Amino acid sequence: MKDHPLPVLRNQLLDLHKLLMNAERAAYEKEGNVIASPMQFLQLLMEHERFAWLRQLSQLVVVMDEAMEEKPPVTKERMDALVAEAKHLLLGSEEPGSFAVRYLKAREREAAVAAAHAEISQNFE
Repeated sequence: MKDHPLPVLRNQLLDLHKLLMNAERAAYEKEGNVIASPMQFLQLLMEHERFAWLRQLSQLVVVMDEAMEEKPPVTKERMDALVAEAKHLLLGSEEPGSFAVRYLKAREREAAVAAAHAEISQNFE
């Protein structure tokens, strides 16, 4: 598994998820909403429609974690499929409201997200 990009991609996606959560939180608070505690933010992440798109990314990271813990070890084909799934999630849809469209807007607004995307994209080459 060392030579496969999946473990690196998983960590990059986790970092990206944090960047996106922070960007969405900042935008939410800029609109006059108050997030009084980390628990309230966690509840918003899990339940509020505004943050629902981020759940797709967190779910993919969980699937990657589970795959890398499989016994017998995850196959190269399964790892390749997960990399392809990540690429599709990040770039594969032009449908309004899709993760890819919202992610594109976040990349355009946030330099840190754009930089993270540049790193992640190397896994798709």
